[in-house]
Amino acid sequence: MGRLISGMRLVGKSMRVYKDLNEDWAFIKLPQNGEVRPEECVKPEVCTKRWQTVTLPHTYNAEDGVSGWTGVCEGGEHYYRGMVCYRKELRVSEEEIAGRQVYLEFGAANTVAEVYVNGSPVGRHEGGYSAFRFDITALLVPEELNSIAVLVSNAPTDYIAPITDQGDFTKMGGLYRKVRLILVHPMHIALEDYGSSGVYITPQITKENAAKVDVLVKLEGKTADNNSVRIVLRDALGKSAAEEVITKERLTEIVRVPQQEPAENAFYRSELRETLTIDQPVLWNGVWNPYLYTAVITLLWNDEEVDEVVQSFGIRSYRIDSEQGFFLNDSYLEVRGANYHQDSYENGWAMTNEQRERDFGMMREMGCTGVRMAHYQHAPEEYDICDRLGLLVWTELGIVNKMSPDNVKDLKIAEGFVENAKQQLRELIRQNYNHPSIVVWGISNELHQMTDEIYEIYMELHRIAEQEDASRLKTFADAQFWGRFLTLPGDVVGYNRYFGWYQDAGPVEKFGEWLDEYHEKKEQRPICVSEYGGGGAISQHKDRIDWKTEIDPWGERHYENYQSALHEKIWAQFSVRPYLWAKFVWCMFDFASDGRQEGDTRGQNDKGLVTRKRVRKDAFYFYKSLWNPEPMVHITEKRFSPRPAQVPELKVYSNAESVELRVNGVSKGIHWRKESEQGFETVFVWKSVELMAQSVNEIEAVAVFADGHKETDSVFWIGEGNNS
Repeated sequence: MGRLISGMRLVGKSMRVYKDLNEDWAFIKLPQNGEVRPEECVKPEVCTKRWQTVTLPHTYNAEDGVSGWTGVCEGGEHYYRGMVCYRKELRVSEEEIAGRQVYLEFGAANTVAEVYVNGSPVGRHEGGYSAFRFDITALLVPEELNSIAVLVSNAPTDYIAPITDQGDFTKMGGLYRKVRLILVHPMHIALEDYGSSGVYITPQITKENAAKVDVLVKLEGKTADNNSVRIVLRDALGKSAAEEVITKERLTEIVRVPQQEPAENAFYRSELRETLTIDQPVLWNGVWNPYLYTAVITLLWNDEEVDEVVQSFGIRSYRIDSEQGFFLNDSYLEVRGANYHQDSYENGWAMTNEQRERDFGMMREMGCTGVRMAHYQHAPEEYDICDRLGLLVWTELGIVNKMSPDNVKDLKIAEGFVENAKQQLRELIRQNYNHPSIVVWGISNELHQMTDEIYEIYMELHRIAEQEDASRLKTFADAQFWGRFLTLPGDVVGYNRYFGWYQDAGPVEKFGEWLDEYHEKKEQRPICVSEYGGGGAISQHKDRIDWKTEIDPWGERHYENYQSALHEKIWAQFSVRPYLWAKFVWCMFDFASDGRQEGDTRGQNDKGLVTRKRVRKDAFYFYKSLWNPEPMVHITEKRFSPRPAQVPELKVYSNAESVELRVNGVSKGIHWRKESEQGFETVFVWKSVELMAQSVNEIEAVAVFADGHKETDSVFWIGEGNNS
């Protein structure tokens, strides 16, 4: 932990100083009736005694964002989508800021943020998922109390993606990621480069069993004289693997002189690019060995160290084949996992790192090798976790469903949409460039509008993604599957399809056949399934469920045991189709989705393999039995009690060699693990199991593994009916 300076926490020991600003913010909603006016809230003298005191990260939709149809209704949505104000007082000493520039950094603010210091406007950021910074040096008064005011609004817009009410998730507003000050030397590694680190690392493995590591460093500041940069690449033990010093003669200088300011205030931007070699590198190899190197970039001015940035990176190669799937470091890798929204039951989007570690730990427990981060840029801590755990990442831009707010034929694009989409795309790529876990940049999710203009916008976004990062593949998730949607630019493609859940998709048994048709006849690029699955309510169970008559996708009937059976049937088809380069379940956890009221929840999408309160559903254990080699056994439908005494099918998930079922101490037989076309079966089924009616029954599954050791699982069920 850092030490406290001027009431703020100091993090790090380099020349660059970081100060957390997360405590003691005053907060107020600004209702539309004008009781509190925004222009009054930002004045230094405003009284905040009646305001709420909050700690960042914070969202004002943690509760009403999952209220379902019973919540407020604004523009068709049942949670507050409007403006709020955050305020904080800050004191800095003359010593702290003397000779330094001071930047105010926000991890994210959904959706629009206007920042004021001591009543003066600092800047405006539009887009709810990326970091942004403002230089506040000139506005700070040392030794005095300085006021920081931030107006934040998550009101729908027609020009900031995702536009209007698009996207099946609650758009929680607020300063929902951390805020800090950054104090730097007037000449520093770039802080005004779309919120990036200012350092871009691109490793490439050579045939000589070495790695060429290209390092791009961007500099900015008040002077361009007497600068040099030292680059040190360190291995996981902290030992130097390669290092180089680049002198000022190799910098490319660009001078920017702001209008109506004296020439001595000129602002310089410089770049340097250097390639270093690491011999015999240890590769970042996914979940098997997520090995990370560290790049330490130090800026020297007049031979004095004045700034430093540290970035982790991994050395790896990958390719995706349209017939054989995904290869990491030239070895086949089954990319299997789930979609993930930034959302927790404890505090919505204002997640803590402990909650993130818990969530990604559950993914690894299940056996995931990849994750799709839907449908926007996620917190940097999440990409860091994936780097450390070895999870491959699909991350994407927040264009969901629509580019145009219109539903008429011409589909006019709102003014500002294109520029904002380009801004968000550059922020996504530049802020996350160095993460080895990221393998594809996604441009959109389920776009269902098409005109010549929309197609050209898409082409332009793809060109920008290629310019920003030629080392990674580009993709999109499609749910249209016809016409020009099939020709949108992308190196690889994902399909969102819900066979066996939504009626328009068709019965689950047709999923594989449908995929084959697209793979063989309609799509030349590698394809994956980027979304599939169905809802699961852990309080709902029924024997002999009929999909056509007893499943209501948009209503109440979301039986947990139907969900798990659905995943069994889908995976049997996926597992024999190696051309699928990835398979991402929708989704890992139930999440806040204001527009839904179905299953046994409200304001949530319940397709998760785990509930929003992090209770594992049966489908979770099905995938764990397949994907995680650690010994496990799980009796399904444990929450189905009381249940009819005549159980038509009793099911156990296990990766054991054999499983014995016992009912009230009496063996019902041993079933042995079978090998099939799909591989080894992990679903053990006993037909027509009889329970004692009107009694408590003990059910026990005893699993025996290859090394002879045993694992057991048990449940108590009350039998209903009679045994006649």
